Amino acid sequence: MKRAPARLRGYTEMQIDCPFCGSRQVEEFHCRGMVPESTDAVSAVYERVNRTDKSVEYWQHDKGCRTWLLIQRNPSTGEVLVIQPLDSVGKTGGA
Repeated sequence: MKRAPARLRGYTEMQIDCPFCGSRQVEEFHCRGMVPESTDAVSAVYERVNRTDKSVEYWQHDKGCRTWLLIQRNPSTGEVLVIQPLDSVGKTGGA
């Protein structure tokens, strides 16, 4: 028996504006992890701070163009603040 995909709690209304496909429902994307705030590997793993006001994350448009995105958002409200294609991050200096 096939299980229904898990719904993301609090994200049902979240929209992500893919730079290539336009505005899409969050279900088309997959969060692949957070960008560490520290460049030191030990600090990034063991001294992590879960901020409620800003989170920078790697997302992939799985059910669309498959582009990797760097998304800055407010995890408390689900509000997306900045979206950048991952290949343009090095050219602009990051998020």
